Amino acid sequence: MSVFDLEGQLMKTYLARQKQAGMFTVRFKSAAGRFTTAQLLAIHELAETFGAGAVNLTSRQEISIPFVRREDFAAIEEFCAAHELKLSPIGTIFKQVTACQGTQSCPAGIIDSPRIALELERLYGGRELPCKVTCSVTGCPNNCMKVDANDIGIKGAVEPQFMAENCIYCGACAKICPVGAIEVNRSEKLWAIDRERCINCGRCVKICRKAALRGEVGFKLYFAGEDFTPLIRDEATLYKVIDAALKYFAEHAKPRERLSKLLVRLGKEDFKAAVEI
Repeated sequence: MSVFDLEGQLMKTYLARQKQAGMFTVRFKSAAGRFTTAQLLAIHELAETFGAGAVNLTSRQEISIPFVRREDFAAIEEFCAAHELKLSPIGTIFKQVTACQGTQSCPAGIIDSPRIALELERLYGGRELPCKVTCSVTGCPNNCMKVDANDIGIKGAVEPQFMAENCIYCGACAKICPVGAIEVNRSEKLWAIDRERCINCGRCVKICRKAALRGEVGFKLYFAGEDFTPLIRDEATLYKVIDAALKYFAEHAKPRERLSKLLVRLGKEDFKAAVEI
């Protein structure tokens, strides 16, 4: 096998070639943005031993070590196996899923973003596709993870349900709504919500002290920044829709064609039908 063929084979797995001759970068997967302190110490040792004593943070919540030599890769793999480090593959694959901390620690969190991201990793991580696919999970409409900037984006959502028998029409829900989707008339005892304007943040549910609002937790799903489906109410349906989207992408995309370009080339109607709930 020629040097060119060898480099080409490695480039499809874990070694990202640098502009410096003979130098490569290796990347390490996080657990939805989280590394243990033991893993960080291990990465420190790797960077000192096989790199240039520095690391980089990637946009996909990975840690990378630049200036690695190809001949050291076998030793790096062995070290990773002994220290519970996962090398992150490169190429036209389903990339590492990024996630905020969601309900695990964020007061605004609606969904358990890290758990969902890890399940997505289990289901799709590293899958070969015509072009890379990025995916992000954000816990609430604050959109810290910029789901609309990814090929697939998942956002925690709450659909408020009104129970008139408990309401005292205090107007707290209307005051806290960031988009003015709720109207309350205390004198006439009327409550109304504009579902089109509602961003499903759940703040109205949290502020209500009389249990007049109940929140149904679900998911807003985006493909190439666009909303093709109504609110998804359970995880099984969420993964079913993503399965359908990836199948469509694998069957119709040209090599190196991103999902957004595919939708422009073929139009959106067929894709929308493919992911219809």
